[in-house]
Amino acid sequence: MLTKIHKRIILIIFALIISAYIWNVNASWGNTFNTCLILSTTTFLIIYTPFEIYWSFRDIYFDRWAPTKFKNMKTTKINIKVGKNRKGKSKYIVGLLISLSNKELVESKSSLVVICHGFSDSKETLQYFYIPLALQGHTILVYDARGTGESKKVGRRSQFLKRIEDFEKIIEWIKVHDQLKDYDLITVGFSIGAITVLCGGFSNKDIKKIIAVSSMSNYKQNLPKYNPIIMFSYFLKGVKLFPNKVENYKLSPYSVIKNSKRQLSENVWREFSKRVFLIHAKNDRIIHFKNFQENVELLNLSEQNTLVLNSGGHTQKKNELLLVASSLKFLES
Repeated sequence: MLTKIHKRIILIIFALIISAYIWNVNASWGNTFNTCLILSTTTFLIIYTPFEIYWSFRDIYFDRWAPTKFKNMKTTKINIKVGKNRKGKSKYIVGLLISLSNKELVESKSSLVVICHGFSDSKETLQYFYIPLALQGHTILVYDARGTGESKKVGRRSQFLKRIEDFEKIIEWIKVHDQLKDYDLITVGFSIGAITVLCGGFSNKDIKKIIAVSSMSNYKQNLPKYNPIIMFSYFLKGVKLFPNKVENYKLSPYSVIKNSKRQLSENVWREFSKRVFLIHAKNDRIIHFKNFQENVELLNLSEQNTLVLNSGGHTQKKNELLLVASSLKFLES
C-alpha cells in the first residue's frame, strides 16, 4: 500500500520528468537559461502544488476532531490475535476498550459497541461518535483495521475480505472474554466498516444490533468503471477492481443478506432485519444512494430503522451530531 511519502516521491519524479522535457524543448528553441529555468520550475509547481494543497486540506479535515480525554473514563489497550505471518509470528489487531468509571451505569447498560472505521480512518478518527456512547454507559471496543494505525503491520488496508475475517475473529474473542461475553453485542460500521459489520455480522445471532453508515449493496456494481480518475486512485490504494464471483458475493451486503433470508424462517428473518439501522446521505458520490435503497428494500426496514440525510456526502461531514443522536436513539429502543 502506498504511503503519502511514496506518493510524494512518485509525484516529484513525474513532475521532474515533465519539467525536464519543458526545459529541453525551450533549450532547443534557443531560449536563455533563465527562461528555461522559469518555465520548467513553473511546470513543476503546476503539477505538484495542487496535490500538496489537497493533502493538506485532507489532513485538516480528518484531524478536525481534537483528541478528548475524561477523568471519569478508563481506556485499556487490547491486542486480538487474527493470524500468523509467514515466519509463524502472531499478528494482532490493536484496539481500545473504553468505559465509564461508574460501574453501576456500565452494568445497567451491559452492552458492548464494536466500532469499525472506514477505509481512510483510524480508531481515533471516530472519537466524536463513540465517546458520547461511552458517556451514556455503553462499553466501547474500537480497533485499527489491518493496514491502519497500530494494526498497520497486520496486512494491507485494501484486503477487504481479510478485514471481514478479522472482524469475525474479534467477535469470537469477545464471546470468550470473561468480562465481555455476557454483554449485549452491538456493531457499528462506516463505509467499508459498514460492509464489514453487515457481511460479517448479519447472520451472527449473538449480535443484537447493527448500525451501518454509508454502506454499499453490491460491491462490483458500485465500482466507478467509467471514471478513470477514481479507478486510478483505487488502483494506487490497492483496491481490488475486478473481483471474481465469490469475492464479489462476500463483499456485497445485499448478496450476503439475501442468502441469509433464504436460509432463515420468516420469524427469525424478521427479527434479524429489525436489528439493522442504516444511515446514508443522498449526495454520497462514493457509494451512491441507490445502494441504501436496495438494502432497505431487501431488509424491508421501517423509518425507525433508517436515517436519510440530504447532504454530508460519503464522510457525513457536518452530520456528526445527527449520527450520534440517531444511533443513541436506536440503541435505546
